[in-house]
Amino acid sequence: MSRHIGALILAAALTAAWSYGGDARVVHPILNESGGGGDDGGRRLFGPLGCGECAALCQQVHYKTLCTTMTTLPGVNTPVQLLDTALRITAVKAAMAEMKLDEAIRSSAGQGTAMTSSLDSCKESYASLVDSLESTRKTLNSGGSSADIMSELSAAGTFSTDCEDIFDERPELQSPIPGAQRHVSRLVSNCLDLAATIEKQP
Repeated sequence: MSRHIGALILAAALTAAWSYGGDARVVHPILNESGGGGDDGGRRLFGPLGCGECAALCQQVHYKTLCTTMTTLPGVNTPVQLLDTALRITAVKAAMAEMKLDEAIRSSAGQGTAMTSSLDSCKESYASLVDSLESTRKTLNSGGSSADIMSELSAAGTFSTDCEDIFDERPELQSPIPGAQRHVSRLVSNCLDLAATIEKQP
């Protein structure tokens, strides 16, 4: 967990502000951090779109209310900042899920090796998801290509559903974080939709 300590500290601050469940939750302002920047040394994902595009972009994602809520956060003034914020919030929520799984592993003594193994696999998937989202943000904010960003987000999409798949394959076991799994998957889906939609902008 130490490699995600920054995200987990932030997660603790967010816990009271935004619960796991549901499609729409009011999001507490996280960081007033600009996304993007740098010169266009190659083909970038974003052109110079204005903030007015953000609401329209959110109509192109699966979970519109989640996206629209993010457009109201401080520091979200352009599409690149909207995607950066979505990635950042998703990484925090994934780190929170990883932390809850760590707690479940510690309390799972006596539940059998199948449960312990499933929880370990889920925890590793969420750790990989956090890494993938953080890598995507670095690529985005350093002016990386749309191909690199979409490739990294595709990997994130796989990691976001791994835990659900693990427990689907073992119906006799029950996931300790079904709400978190669903919520993180929705956030990742929105990140993919946003990136794909903005890539098509002229």
